[in-house]
Amino acid sequence: MDLPQTNAMTIDVEDWYNSSLDIFKDSDVPHGSKPHESVIKNTLVTLDLLSETNNFATFFVLGTVAEHYPDLVKEIAKRGHEIATHGYSHQLVYNMTPASFEEDLKISLDHLANAGSTDILGYRAPYWSITKKSLWALDSLKKFGMKYDSSIFPIKRGLYGIHDAKTYPNEIIEGMWEFPPATIRFPGLNLPIAGGGYLRLMPYWLISGAIKRSAAKYTRVFYFHPYELDPEDTKLQHKTRSMTTILYWLQQKMGRASNPEKLRRLLTEYKFQSFKHILSEMDLKG
Repeated sequence: MDLPQTNAMTIDVEDWYNSSLDIFKDSDVPHGSKPHESVIKNTLVTLDLLSETNNFATFFVLGTVAEHYPDLVKEIAKRGHEIATHGYSHQLVYNMTPASFEEDLKISLDHLANAGSTDILGYRAPYWSITKKSLWALDSLKKFGMKYDSSIFPIKRGLYGIHDAKTYPNEIIEGMWEFPPATIRFPGLNLPIAGGGYLRLMPYWLISGAIKRSAAKYTRVFYFHPYELDPEDTKLQHKTRSMTTILYWLQQKMGRASNPEKLRRLLTEYKFQSFKHILSEMDLKG
């Protein structure tokens, strides 16, 4: 089946602090805690940016966000964007058992349903944590009716990644598509450019050039978090006792001030769609 040459934009709807607990080894906040209400304001800013630039996206909503702020989920859907799941408690998949993963997934889908979103087609793992040791999660996703996953980062990194995974959309198991985030090839390595700190810190010309070079080949997947549109949303909520926490906190602050304008330029110069739209185009072509 041929894929449409469409750029995909994806948004991981979560607050900065509670989605970083696996990095904060010195925090005693449990997974599944109520997200900070800043996620509301930052997501509304994201929705306005997409409206102003005439783009549509897939929003991977964390289950705790849907649980505590269901009206936000309704607003995303009302604006014409796709709702997908980011799991419930933002735990690393490879630290879970298949049973606990499925329970986490079920809870997230229940909260999305309570917020009015029942036709959920896709999933993204917290921290891209479907790796070689957690590929079993794909069968669980299919069991719950998922049509696609966007969790496998084709790079080599300690926290996540499958360095030799395909860098383009592919049918990873029968009946399920994998949409990996965008990378570029540089002497023997896949370099990430798709979003997060990579998008914040990479020069814009490199990102733009990658889109142009692949325009006639396949879909490029980008992502960001609503909190990355707010340079002030980097506050720690516990006393730090770990150098890892401090380094991650500093990394999160880098590029935040210039990121909103970079994203606006990206969304203005190129057009983006949701995975649901891309899948519908694939069905029509098939």
